[in-house]
Amino acid sequence: MEDANSHMTRARSDVISRRLLFFALGVIFFGTAARRAYAVPQGETQASSQESTAFDNAFRLLSEGWQHNTLAEQKKAAGVLLAETDKLPDSDPRKARGLLMASGPYFDDMPLKIELVRRVVAIDEKNLGRNAPEVASDLRHLALFNMATGDFIESEKNYGRAVKIAEGAEQMDSFQRSIIFSEAADFQVRQKRYEDAERLMRRAVEVSAGLPAAHASMRLQFRGRLAEVLRLNGKQDEAERLMAEPPPASNTARADADFTSAENDSLRARQYKEQGKMEDAEVFYRHAISASERNPAGAPRLALDLNDLADIYHSEKREVEAEELYWRALSVREKSVSPETAADARVLSYPFSLQNFLRAQGRLSEIEPVYKQALAMQEQYLGPNDYSLSETMQMLASVYREEHNSAAALPLCRRALQIAEHNFGENSSRLAGLLGEYARNLDELGRTREAESMRMRSERILSGKTH
Repeated sequence: MEDANSHMTRARSDVISRRLLFFALGVIFFGTAARRAYAVPQGETQASSQESTAFDNAFRLLSEGWQHNTLAEQKKAAGVLLAETDKLPDSDPRKARGLLMASGPYFDDMPLKIELVRRVVAIDEKNLGRNAPEVASDLRHLALFNMATGDFIESEKNYGRAVKIAEGAEQMDSFQRSIIFSEAADFQVRQKRYEDAERLMRRAVEVSAGLPAAHASMRLQFRGRLAEVLRLNGKQDEAERLMAEPPPASNTARADADFTSAENDSLRARQYKEQGKMEDAEVFYRHAISASERNPAGAPRLALDLNDLADIYHSEKREVEAEELYWRALSVREKSVSPETAADARVLSYPFSLQNFLRAQGRLSEIEPVYKQALAMQEQYLGPNDYSLSETMQMLASVYREEHNSAAALPLCRRALQIAEHNFGENSSRLAGLLGEYARNLDELGRTREAESMRMRSERILSGKTH
């Protein structure tokens, strides 16, 4: 029988590997594509002026709209860019960048995404050489998407090539090199090869040490992830010493120093929390919160730390203190939204910690105004058809259903479905959960035939049999 320690180690490995994959999948590579799209080597001949202008316009349309446009709008722009990119000869360096950029919106169609990135690899190998730094970055993207689809053999092969190129490419940008090493380490964690993961994560930490002060947060994240790998590899004492080290020296302004301090203390707090050392975790969460409060740019980190500390208090039955922190975290998130940070309003769809706390207190109705406020802010800053509204409506509908008020939930489900279809299409897997919520509310109202229709549609979507 498996002992308790090995079971806990395996569980921690699974949690960490999932977290690291989600972190990696969240890396937006539009900027990488954009920076390289117009780098035309000396002596290269671009396409005709007319085709060049059409490509430039299509590229710009997608790159400028990726953050605020709906997914449906992004895919439409990606289709236009693909059409213009295919008109360029393979010798034009913008072709690879156009393909990479166009692959961005297709997170719900990984086979297409992988096909496009494979084309990028082939073009860059032909034009730049098999060991060019750009090829390493391309392989890193390809390996990440292979891993997301469960193709671990291809993922390992592509990460291996990317690492080999990065090791020998001293002229390669340190940011890109450190990302390659860290993502390859994440892959090894998923495979439970902790010695290999440790070696790669150490390289990520070493390379990232040369990054400018603006990347202090990344350096600290790498150090925290190295500590996690050390623990998985049975090196608890070394992990403790690593996390006890002070933040790297910095000559930045006070705000940057506060940000660095908050990141470091937050990492240490999470480490102690995962080990069950709640008293130590509380101390460092308090330090992190104090530093973030001094920095206007620290709102996202502040909200996360307030929630984490509230979770500790809730687990210890310190309910008054926990509730105060949960509400403070929500207030910080709401106040951080502005016309300049409009996309932050989407985070308001998921106040899970506060909702779970109120549910445990038997006060679920108090979450209703929270979701209504989120809807108002999302519509104000993102418009009436942003996909986040459908997510918030689904959450509010589930609250109404639990309160046996499905009559109020049904209009929300209907509107949420319209918004989701507008953003993702009628056959997107993103609709499955919403259709399930719709069906449950119809059941509550005795409209079983309509409910069954919704469930059947959800099953068809998930099975891929949509025709």
